[in-house]
Amino acid sequence: MIVQKYGGSSLATADKIIKVAKNIIERKKIVKDIIVVVSAIGDSTDELLGLAQKVSSNPLERELDVLLSTGEQQTIALLSMALNDLGCKAISLTGLQAKIRTKGSHTRASILNIKRDIIKKFLNEGNVVVIAGFQGVNEEGDITTLGRGGSDTTAVALAAEFNCPCEIYTDVDGIYSIDPKIYKNSQRISRLNYDIALEMSRLGARIIDKRALTLGKKFKVPLYIGNSFNNKIGTIIGGGNMEELKVLSLVADCNQIQVKIKNIPNDMGKLSHVFKILGKYNLDIGMTENNLVDGNLEISFVCSKEYIKLLSSIEKEMISTIYGFIEMEISESTRVSIIGNGRINQAEITSNVFDIIDGTNIKYKKLYTSELSLSYFFDGGDINYLINRLAEVFNL
Repeated sequence: MIVQKYGGSSLATADKIIKVAKNIIERKKIVKDIIVVVSAIGDSTDELLGLAQKVSSNPLERELDVLLSTGEQQTIALLSMALNDLGCKAISLTGLQAKIRTKGSHTRASILNIKRDIIKKFLNEGNVVVIAGFQGVNEEGDITTLGRGGSDTTAVALAAEFNCPCEIYTDVDGIYSIDPKIYKNSQRISRLNYDIALEMSRLGARIIDKRALTLGKKFKVPLYIGNSFNNKIGTIIGGGNMEELKVLSLVADCNQIQVKIKNIPNDMGKLSHVFKILGKYNLDIGMTENNLVDGNLEISFVCSKEYIKLLSSIEKEMISTIYGFIEMEISESTRVSIIGNGRINQAEITSNVFDIIDGTNIKYKKLYTSELSLSYFFDGGDINYLINRLAEVFNL
């Protein structure tokens, strides 16, 4: 038994849907039971979001979930039609029909559990079961969506529930040392351990949703990333030698903002309340630091630009519930992260970075480190030059 997941770019046209159906039929010749998870076709999710903005300047998140979930429902129906037309018995299930139970906020829900009975029934009847990714139903019976990358999470959660491997198919041949769109000579990585894959995803690599990777690591799901339309070997996630001292990947992320919350009273109760508010809005924050400035606390953290629409509401709530002089400052910066196995030599790597940017227009800002990575923040300059030089230095 396997779970396969196909992304929206793999299903963007009728011809591609038919090709995917043929791929599934070939796989069915050697695998008895197949669950297929799909994303919305092409850019249809963005198109639905654009339509929502045309009818409402501030659409209710509950209604956004109802709207956005229709994208995957179109795909499951079309793929099931194609499979049946090619002589392969198949049935489509929405998140509700597949009994994927969720919790948490609308548009940012998480999977609580999956009741396998209905899926197992259709598999036992010989069907390929085609399930809408990205969605489920909460305890109130409302449709909820899982946020960007949610179809990956659905697929890995199903693989964990049925204790089987998961194959993620997209329009790339696996995971690369650097995004090939940024550096054309980047190398495909044949195998990664879960920790490195999680670090790459956390730092902005567009490989697979980090929640999916977290689930995969927790439940020991064998995971494969490959191209939907060729037979090239992709990337296996799992195993690998953590003590091999080697730089494996370089990730550049321009989709980050740094948020600084200033003038917080130097009081643990007030500081706790600040983080309660951030938690209430389900803000996914990283690289947090605290400083004492003129007797008050100052917090800074990094988060995705997608959360910028929430920050004004967060600031208003902090001002009204803590003290009126709290101030929020937002700045954009580019993060370049170097990721490696084992205890990579951070001082030596940092020396290489500074040698490269010496005499250039690249404006260095700050450095964060972790066990597996070094993340450098820049305020501007020729970042592509830096990436190309680093790729040469570390043979990426």
